[in-house]
Amino acid sequence: MGILALDVSRFGVVMSADSQQVELLDGRNRVARTRSQMNRNPIIVRRGGGFRGLLGFVGRERIAGRPTRDWLQMFSARHPDESLAAYCDALADELTRQWRRQHLRSGLWIFVSGVEKSEVRFWFICNLPDLNADGTYANPRTTFRAVNDLDTNYIARDLVPGQTKAQLLRTRMYLFRNGVLRPSAMIFDAFNTIMQRIYAQQLPGFPPIQSLDDLAFFDRQRMEFAKRLHSPQHGIAKATSLGIAGAVHVMAVTSSGEIRQYGKHRGQVKTIR
Repeated sequence: MGILALDVSRFGVVMSADSQQVELLDGRNRVARTRSQMNRNPIIVRRGGGFRGLLGFVGRERIAGRPTRDWLQMFSARHPDESLAAYCDALADELTRQWRRQHLRSGLWIFVSGVEKSEVRFWFICNLPDLNADGTYANPRTTFRAVNDLDTNYIARDLVPGQTKAQLLRTRMYLFRNGVLRPSAMIFDAFNTIMQRIYAQQLPGFPPIQSLDDLAFFDRQRMEFAKRLHSPQHGIAKATSLGIAGAVHVMAVTSSGEIRQYGKHRGQVKTIR
């Protein structure tokens, strides 16, 4: 499906993605037909400058002749000590240079999220300014921008006088998703409504979300549910051309900065050193 998702909560952050390779173009999405990389993980670990977190991408699979995952890891290694803000700004500038040098026409979304100075953060870097009515992107640019999205556009908006960010996150969870939006975004948003209620209060028939591991398990169910709806063998959706396939990846960062990777079944948790 080519979806990248992030949930921000009082427990930390959870990032999830599928392995389907897609290219986000002006007014359309191009799906890779190869099955050779259906386990590839578009989420990488970033540690540096006081930040411990994750970086995920969707929209373009190669930059400067290398797989996007490899290119991003190399860039991160060249900027080991920069603060989160400086790193995101530098990444946006370098991507702008690459897009102009290579005359690239595709769009790219990058999520950067984790913990910095004991606070959860979420930045994005992208070159996609507009959405079409059908959920595709319009006019990918050659200029990338880096945005401190969580704090600037959501926390500042939702805080009430005297309330702290930590207090706000005890009752509210934020979901971000991008990539191939139609029809997956509709499924994600409906599922998220249920998750918000379970997160903020008890919902009969569902156990409460009491930890980051609980949230990660819910996130996997959301991704697997959307994937199955579009399965040619088991699903009911018509849009099989969107290429709903591949492994689902779920990773998380605790409020203390521990990075975890989750398997398919509850309890399959690995700490990334």
